[in-house]
Amino acid sequence: MSAAAALGIAAALVAAVAYGLASVLQAVGARRAEASAAPGAGAAATGLARQPAYLGGVVLDGAAWLVSLVALRTLPLFAVQALLAGSLAVTAVLGARVLGVRLGRSGAVAVAVAVVGLALVAAGARPGRPQPAPPGTVGWCLAMAVVLALLAAVPAGWGGRWLTGRTGALVLSTAAGVGYSVAALCARLVEPASVLGLLAEPATWVVVVSGVAGTLLYGRSLAGDGVVVATAALWVVEVVVGGAAGLLLLGDGVRAGWAAPVLVGVVLSLAACVQLARPAAAASPPG
Repeated sequence: MSAAAALGIAAALVAAVAYGLASVLQAVGARRAEASAAPGAGAAATGLARQPAYLGGVVLDGAAWLVSLVALRTLPLFAVQALLAGSLAVTAVLGARVLGVRLGRSGAVAVAVAVVGLALVAAGARPGRPQPAPPGTVGWCLAMAVVLALLAAVPAGWGGRWLTGRTGALVLSTAAGVGYSVAALCARLVEPASVLGLLAEPATWVVVVSGVAGTLLYGRSLAGDGVVVATAALWVVEVVVGGAAGLLLLGDGVRAGWAAPVLVGVVLSLAACVQLARPAAAASPPG
């Protein structure tokens, strides 16, 4: 394994731990925001902004994202997204202690399966810079980012059950996953020669808009007891959508002879995420 690939994997793993801790902090803040809001209103963005725990989680999210950029410079998008999905295991373990969400035997097995799957993905990733994206890719990504930002601005009360409760957690976190996938895709496309060059890159602003929208959508999805469900949906979408975008648009690939192990690793990681999202994984008695 090259030094660049090893650095990328290490950066992705550090970011995964930070993301997992940030999810728990944001969940604490989202619960407090919902508790102080009008009945049925959910955790609105204004309420979240007044919660120190949530803001601390957002800051940690930002730090994790900056670290993940190191991985995106050297590793395929599908590999980075799959490694970052390991944050769900961190969220599940910490959530059991901090939020009182029980992990259970099946949840513990799912965490172990996720570790195995992520190890296979990391071992099979082919490092390197992406190929140029098809014309219009950044423009479409910007349009999608704007739509997601508008969704993040919709008051929870306007969406009924679609934006509150367990259904709302699934809808909002899925949208957040799309936003983060768009941000990751464009972050891998940015090739700045200077700070001014970075600011002049359209892809840079897509990263900002979609990243902020994803953060707001994800924060709102964490209200109530939906932290594990929301985080699982988020990472399943990021691995599938982000990974597919990297393979189809950027020419990402795997090491020779590692296609099957990487596929098995992705499937194991996704299966573990789904298992951790099930009520049984979060609510069964520990054993």
